[in-house]
Amino acid sequence: MLKKLLFIALISSGAYAAHQIEVNVNDKDVEGQIRLDMGRMGNTISGTYIGARFVNGDNNNSQTISDPDPLMEVSFMVMRPVQGVRGLKLGLGIKGEYTEIDGQRYAAIPLGAEAELQLPLNTPFPVYLGGALYYAPSVLSFKEGDGYAETRIHLDIEPIDNGRFEVGYRKIDTDLDSRNVTYNDAWYFGMRLDF
Repeated sequence: MLKKLLFIALISSGAYAAHQIEVNVNDKDVEGQIRLDMGRMGNTISGTYIGARFVNGDNNNSQTISDPDPLMEVSFMVMRPVQGVRGLKLGLGIKGEYTEIDGQRYAAIPLGAEAELQLPLNTPFPVYLGGALYYAPSVLSFKEGDGYAETRIHLDIEPIDNGRFEVGYRKIDTDLDSRNVTYNDAWYFGMRLDF
């Protein structure tokens, strides 16, 4: 299933001028994400993204789920450079999340922010520090959901133009009405391609 989704994402990226394709893995989990820059597809200003993400989590990185289903996401974000701070970009976004947790359906609409800073280091290639924080209270959680929180931090190196290697940490909480649930809590490494 994951292979099919990644294949479709790669084909779609050429057809729709994808801005980013990212794959992150560790010994138990796989995460795939695609973001399309709407500015390249019409009259919208560059830096307005729609996206989709798929996280195939594992119970070894959860502690609170016996058999996690994949977490599926659609997203919308606007990211812009911050004037006066060289190399810093900030973004605001909204996402839609869906999964099943031990047979209970979960959905949420978190709001959040993302940041990326190109570090002022004297290295032969650019180095970036990035992070994200998304949150949905119970009023923005549906089905059996009672809240969503996601934190992420990552360090990227760009050895070639538009190609990055990434090491990061993510924690995704998908709380239910009946209990607190950590969907994923893990370190990962990956690759990102920008077009």
